[in-house]
Amino acid sequence: MMEETDTAVAERQELDRLRQRVRELESARRELEQAQSLLRAREENERHMTEQLASLVSVSAELSACETEEEICCRAVQWGRAHLGFDRLGIWFTTEQPDTIRGSWGVDDSGLLRDERHLRTRIEAGSPEGRILLAQEPYVLIEPAALSADREFQTAAPQFFAALWDGQKVIGHVSADNQLRDIGMSRHQCSLLRLFGTVLGYLVSRKRIESEREQLIAKLQDALGRIKTLQGLIPICAECKRIRDDAGSWTRLETYVKARSDAEFSHGLCPECTHKLYGRETEA
Repeated sequence: MMEETDTAVAERQELDRLRQRVRELESARRELEQAQSLLRAREENERHMTEQLASLVSVSAELSACETEEEICCRAVQWGRAHLGFDRLGIWFTTEQPDTIRGSWGVDDSGLLRDERHLRTRIEAGSPEGRILLAQEPYVLIEPAALSADREFQTAAPQFFAALWDGQKVIGHVSADNQLRDIGMSRHQCSLLRLFGTVLGYLVSRKRIESEREQLIAKLQDALGRIKTLQGLIPICAECKRIRDDAGSWTRLETYVKARSDAEFSHGLCPECTHKLYGRETEA
């Protein structure tokens, strides 16, 4: 009887060990599947990130061809929605007043492209815009709980703000959120928006420099066009001092010079002519 009991105990112990081994193997299988799933997700994210980076390079060349700063911003918002996956984007710039920013293009609460060039708004140092434009922070991520009550809209989705740089200072910011779908942002989305802000800041700065150069050239050309000079040999009569023009006509010296320069004449008599005409000298 004792031998049967010992055998039964040994069998139960062996069965418990087998069950424990099965549980361990099952747990290991689940961990392996989870690891494989995470690896696939990471590989997919990296592949997607690589595609978006390549697309970012492509759009840089595309935006460089835009004629104006306004066109750059409009197409940048459209591209950001299509390729970065954000629901909404907005681009704002600094003004001559440090605490005031102006709009360009953005996306409204319905998901439609909106012209915001007429908008002006004041910013505070503690606001996301103030942290970017006044404190020169490169980016700001705002969670829903941090949004103040005086904001234009409230959302359960976080917002991301990235600075636009001209190489030396911040000239504006680009903001984005997924408010329409009420979802968060991925780390890759935030990283790409920062890169996008850097590219956009450079392109806008370069377009401004090009525009200023074109305006300066136009002003110089206008100024040169107003400058009239007399050059070359001028045929002049030794007696009456009239000048022969290109058509062969003889015109008075005053008429010839005024037609070819901005000079004005004030007539008078020199001392010799006064004496010749009136028999007296003019007063000194």
